[in-house]
Amino acid sequence: MDIKIRLLQLGMKQVDLIEPLRERGVTISRSEMNLAINGRGTQPQHTRALEAINDILDEKEASLNVEHDK
Repeated sequence: MDIKIRLLQLGMKQVDLIEPLRERGVTISRSEMNLAINGRGTQPQHTRALEAINDILDEKEASLNVEHDK
């Protein structure tokens, strides 16, 4: 499922992901995160960020018992 839709369902914004990403060792600016989420990022950091974002959202959804299509 699209990251933007998952964020909306969880009542989160992209900026809410910055600190959890840093805690996972992924440092990324808001503009770079936007590029990654919108599929326009081509750097390896964008791929790492997307993987970490999906993990963060999976954990959040699990804690709230929210299901999504993968």
